[in-house]
Amino acid sequence: MEPFTIKKISQMAKVIDDYTTEAKSKNTIWAFGAADITKARIALRAHKAKTQESISFTAFLIACYARSVEKHKYPINTLRKKKSEYYIFDEVDVSTNIERNIDGVRKPVNYTVRNAHTKTLREINDEIRAAQAGMIKLTTGNKGGKKLLKLFPKLPRFIRKWIIHRTFINPLQKKKLLGTVGLTAAGMMAKSTPELGYAIFMTPHTSALGIGSIKTSYVLQKDGSTVERESLAVTFAFDHAVIDGGPAARFLEDLYFVLRDGCVEADWCFKSL
Repeated sequence: MEPFTIKKISQMAKVIDDYTTEAKSKNTIWAFGAADITKARIALRAHKAKTQESISFTAFLIACYARSVEKHKYPINTLRKKKSEYYIFDEVDVSTNIERNIDGVRKPVNYTVRNAHTKTLREINDEIRAAQAGMIKLTTGNKGGKKLLKLFPKLPRFIRKWIIHRTFINPLQKKKLLGTVGLTAAGMMAKSTPELGYAIFMTPHTSALGIGSIKTSYVLQKDGSTVERESLAVTFAFDHAVIDGGPAARFLEDLYFVLRDGCVEADWCFKSL
């Protein structure tokens, strides 16, 4: 008996490979940073202690991310059409991954929070929880899309790649299927770590946010005392053909302050709980 086991790659894994292969054709640049989320984490823990309800951290991130994107619609909330032009969207649709029970197994699936910039943290949290429980149908973009999603992984690879390519070069179709911006929280699987761990990922979007691990550290104050702070590793991926370094930096600065302070007293954030 051989000292190893052979398993077949799943159909969905093959589709993910097709998507990342197509995404590599973009001129993607990654920017890395750390956001102070101490106040936000305190607020989330206080809410759980008071109500026994755990608010989705992904929902919190989407709420903050969408508000910042709405302020910087150009060039953050854009999708390219081939190599000649791009569309600037007023609606901020955030595509992310959630886990839901499929045939008795918890699997990651794509879910898009539509018009996320107009929704409160409470609304986004409840929507994500309902989607995870299977109470909301996954967005497919077209009539008959549900059947296509089931059939798609079984198609020959050259047909899958052709469909993906046609979707990538059509901004309106891409928005229907994948939203206008992306957020992946895969890096958070590491939870709290001694050092910040960053997510490096491929994305079909012009701009997307990758969430890494959370690090607890102690910051020295002017009076000599130390204060415990929690930092979140953040990766911002953007298509350099559309977004230059300056606009990307201004967007990240705005997002940093929203995560650190702006969310705490905002009506759309913790006050909505």
